[in-house]
Amino acid sequence: MSEAAVNAVNETGATAEPGIIAPPLAPTLTERVRERPLLSLALAGLAGFVTGGGASSRTGAAMLMLIARIWLRRAATDALASAVTSYGTAKRNGSA
Repeated sequence: MSEAAVNAVNETGATAEPGIIAPPLAPTLTERVRERPLLSLALAGLAGFVTGGGASSRTGAAMLMLIARIWLRRAATDALASAVTSYGTAKRNGSA
């Protein structure tokens, strides 16, 4: 890179607007636990169950599959409901 190009880059960096604010950082683990304590407790229990060997038994695997089916059904229902409710809103608002 030539010296003139380096100087141009340095000048543009020095004249950047000082009023630009950086985007907020991702929430920390503590903030996430405070926002959703029941979900955090469930995930901690699941991790303890799996690492403790509960998933290695036939009963433990059946329990995990039952919970997974319930969770997937709810996630699919929520996704479908949000897709149906937001269908066409961009056209009505004039965005698209």
